[in-house]
Amino acid sequence: MASDSRRSDPAVPAHFLIAGDLSDLPLLRRLLERLPVDAYGQVFIEVSAAFQVIDLPSPPEMTVTWLVGDTSPLSPPRGELAARAVVAWVSEWMPEERDAHTAPYVMWIGCSTSTVMDRLYDRLGDRLDHLHLHHRHHD
Repeated sequence: MASDSRRSDPAVPAHFLIAGDLSDLPLLRRLLERLPVDAYGQVFIEVSAAFQVIDLPSPPEMTVTWLVGDTSPLSPPRGELAARAVVAWVSEWMPEERDAHTAPYVMWIGCSTSTVMDRLYDRLGDRLDHLHLHHRHHD
């Protein structure tokens, strides 16, 4: 039986990328509580003020990064900080060649009221049709 090179190696844990904003916190907490203890990856959460940052329990290999914006007229549109972080993560961790990495990727994109994140989700879906991609707005 020929092996499918796109099939992930069960010994290699999935790489998770989770991005959301303040409105997603209850769901993000539940997602993080349900991840396997050996889950590996990154969580980006965009908030508008430092006082909104809270402690979220997560598996040891999941890094939670708070992206604190501001409400000034010159601040980027809602979702822009999270979108930039997601694009940087994808550029660093996801090879261009579909079969270049054996780990499966699982992405959950929140920020459901952000048109910036909606456009990013659509671009990622077009480019990365082989991964598990979920967007709160589209679910």
